[in-house]
Amino acid sequence: MTAAFRVPVLYYHRVSPDADPRTGVTPEQFEAQMAILRRLGFLGTSLDRALTGWEEGAREDLIALTFDDGYEDNYVYAAPILERYGFVATIYFVAERMGQRVDWTGDPLWAGHPLMEASMARDLVARGFEAGSHTLTHPDLVKIPDRLARREIRESRERLSQELSCPVTTFCYPYGSFGDNHPAMVREAGYRAARTVRRYRFGGRPDPFRMACRPVSGRMGILRFYLTLLSYRMGLRGGDAP
Repeated sequence: MTAAFRVPVLYYHRVSPDADPRTGVTPEQFEAQMAILRRLGFLGTSLDRALTGWEEGAREDLIALTFDDGYEDNYVYAAPILERYGFVATIYFVAERMGQRVDWTGDPLWAGHPLMEASMARDLVARGFEAGSHTLTHPDLVKIPDRLARREIRESRERLSQELSCPVTTFCYPYGSFGDNHPAMVREAGYRAARTVRRYRFGGRPDPFRMACRPVSGRMGILRFYLTLLSYRMGLRGGDAP
């Protein structure tokens, strides 16, 4: 595995006092997790910055923190906690749903939660956070025609770049779902990397457009979180693609 893609990645959804353990963590849980990162000597940063750091110097202290969907609670609760520890993160926005509520699922665990306004996203970008793309409307890319998938991937990057006045360099597959053809679409649209929801595989190979991660929810106890991060600190990381 090349050093450029050995950076560990954590991924979250919600950070809120009312977050169901299946969908997120409470602010207290999140603060405890960030304290562990600091104690273990990690620097929590965006995926784009983490990749750049590895490419320039293979830094062992970097860990990418990522959040899917762009929930309003990421702005209200997660961002201030991250900043207290000197961390930033990547937020993956659904470009046509900013300022609205989750409408891409009828599951009551997820549906109806408020998403960040564009003004909030711009504020986070100004504070050093990365805005990434999570498509235009959050479809399952495998279930739509290729022409629509290309549009979701390409136009979401263009729209977010324009609306937030920042480069958009990384992508996240909705539902973690993608076919063999979608990583090439992401690359051709001008992104440098794409994150999945797949966990690291020992013996896996590095692939910047199929990046693995470690999902974090309220069901993950603090000891399990600590041991996971300790293994990363010791260099026990797998690859991305099988």
